[in-house]
Parts: sequence; C-alpha cells; structure tokens
Amino acid sequence: MPAPQTLKQEIIGLYDRAAPIYDQVGTQQFKYFGRMLIERLAIPAGGQVLDIACGRGALLLPAAEKVGASGHVIGIDLAPTMVEETGAEIERRGLQQAEVRLADADEIAFKEGAFDTITCGFALHFLDYERLLPRLLHYLKPGGCFAAIAPYTPVHDEENLARWKWLFELTKAAFPPDFVPPPAWIAPRKFGTPELAEAAFKQAGFTDVRIEAHEATLYFKDEADWWNWEWSQGSRFWVEGMSAEARERFHRESYKHLRHIQTAQGIPMLNGALFVFGYKNGE
Repeated sequence: MPAPQTLKQEIIGLYDRAAPIYDQVGTQQFKYFGRMLIERLAIPAGGQVLDIACGRGALLLPAAEKVGASGHVIGIDLAPTMVEETGAEIERRGLQQAEVRLADADEIAFKEGAFDTITCGFALHFLDYERLLPRLLHYLKPGGCFAAIAPYTPVHDEENLARWKWLFELTKAAFPPDFVPPPAWIAPRKFGTPELAEAAFKQAGFTDVRIEAHEATLYFKDEADWWNWEWSQGSRFWVEGMSAEARERFHRESYKHLRHIQTAQGIPMLNGALFVFGYKNGE
C-alpha cells in the first residue's frame, strides 16, 4: 500500500489533468447536486462560507450568489489547474465576494468561528475526515452548518443497472484477469453510506445530523459527450491505465452500446448523492 502522501499526489495529478473539462461535459452531476445542496442551506446574505475541494465551483459559485456582495466565499483545492480554471470563472462572473486558493484541506487553519457555513462536494472520501471534521466544527460559528455531498450508487433501479452493466464488463475486460487496481483508482476512504456518514459527523461533535438521499436521471448528449466525461473525473484513471489497443477496443465497443441506449433526450444515467448536514451548537 503506497503511503498516504503518495496516494494524495496521484489523485491530485488525475484531477489536475481533468480540470479543463471537469464537470463541463457529460451529465455535469456535480453542478446539478451542488446547486441543489446550496438551495437547501440557510446561508445568510452577507454570510461567510468555506468550500473544501471546490473543483470547478459546483458549490462555490451558487454559494457566492447566495451570500451576495456583502458576503465572502473561499474555495480551496489541491489541483493547481482546478484553482486556475475556477479563479478564471470567478473573474468572468465578476464575483468580488468569491476567491479560490491552492490549499490542502487536511492542513487548513482558520480562526475559531470564522464561517457561517462550510461545504464539501464529493470529496470527503479523499480526506482524513476523522481528523478534519472536528476542526471544521471549530471553524464554524455557533449555529453554523457543515454540509457535505457523498457519492452513492442507486442499486434499487434494476433498469438503470442493466442499462449500464456493459460498461463494468468492458472496463474489466480491458485489463488482465489478475489485475488489481492501484489504491488511488478506487475511493481511498469509505464514506458513501448513511450509516458511515452519520457516525463520522456525530463522532466529530456535530448535532442535529441529517442525511438526505437524492437521485436524478441526467443525460449525455451523445457518445462523444460520454467519452469526454470518462476523461473528466475519477474514471480517467481506468481509461489512462488501459493499453492503447485495449483503450481503442473499449472506445469502439462502448459506442456500440451507447447507440442502443440513446433516447430522444440523450443517453440517460441515474445519479445518486447523499447530502449530509451537521450543526454546531449555539452558544
């Protein structure tokens, strides 16, 4: 097992390479669920918000809109290109109340009670969250909220599972039978179940912990949109790891399957997200 710092550097490298198209192609599920989460939060106008592992701003940008010109939102991310791209988007939108910093969430330090709200979208499983969560509680104002989104796979929908079964089979077939994926290719930490999430938040001292499961069928425009999406997030590890011959076969066979499931709206995929909310006791 590689050292934690080695794993972190591999993950940073992947997301740095993916940053130019991250959440800009395909289903754009991070934007979809990010805006949904921000809409559910009672972020006050003029509020102070911290967004951890901000990526391309799926939570940061709608949070900046919500706090308004009198508030302030800080986004942090460890992938330099992600920070550059999001900083450019903030500038394009003229959001004087938002900024993005290159920083490691595992090593951040802010004043006690600095934020009304802290958010983290689809990233706690990359972090040392047992150590991080109590510190986030410290950074919240009394009554403040930490809200996270964790990925989960809706396994109850047999139609969706059958629709995409071929993808798992093709991916597996692209590697030798005895292939073991490197640790960085799979979720380094387990977090994406209601039981694990609730236990982690309560252990850290958060109160009124609440979990919501959300699902949405989102669409790829066409086969090329799906292919770009494969390169835009965690699955890029697998595509990059294939031999040139295996990747060409994977690409060709995938397109055949995608044409069969194309609809008038596009190519459907059921996406799932766990929203986890925890609060700091008022004083």
